[in-house]
Amino acid sequence: MIDGAHTAGRKAGWTATGVVEVSVTEWRADTSFDEVMELRRAPSVIGEGRLENALGFVGHVFRTWEAGQGQNVGLSRKPAISAGALHPIDVLVVAGPGVQEPMVFSDRDSKWLTLHVKCPDALAEAIAECREILPTARGHLLLLAGDRRRVAARYRPPESLLWRDAGAALQTCAMAAFAYGFAFCPLGDTGKAILDQLRPPHDEFVALGLGVFGKVVTMK
Repeated sequence: MIDGAHTAGRKAGWTATGVVEVSVTEWRADTSFDEVMELRRAPSVIGEGRLENALGFVGHVFRTWEAGQGQNVGLSRKPAISAGALHPIDVLVVAGPGVQEPMVFSDRDSKWLTLHVKCPDALAEAIAECREILPTARGHLLLLAGDRRRVAARYRPPESLLWRDAGAALQTCAMAAFAYGFAFCPLGDTGKAILDQLRPPHDEFVALGLGVFGKVVTMK
């Protein structure tokens, strides 16, 4: 942890309890795009991996590659498509090896912010219920949370675009994980019970989906 958690938390819109520094590593895929298209599958068995890999993966896939200037301030370019380049979805790592507190990725400064939990027991129960959807997926649990208010300022109805962006984000995770030699599988739950135990920037943040990221397990 380092000082400056309050400032970083305001930048991302979340109330942060601390900031986690993650060393920057290069991500290079040995898998061609054709192989990703032809061979990628959503694995039902995922192994536990290192927290550094999970944070590095999310930071690489969801970081801002280009920020809008002038009349385009607030817009950005990332690997996943997004309605009007708004990118209203935040990605959280809420459980998995090495996770002591839920963390959200701040794409404004490429830092991870640890978050306040309303009721730790209720959060643990919500996570356990989501884990039961696919008990053999033992990697890090990712939560997508979308800013409905931000989308509503430009589009009607905002919900359709939030869900579209969430699907694009999950698909990007799945394809990128396969390309980089990891495993990823979306889960059949929005993660609302988990988000309810955190403190998002405002009450129009919406839980949009869950996924598990981890090691590839070779079945014999």
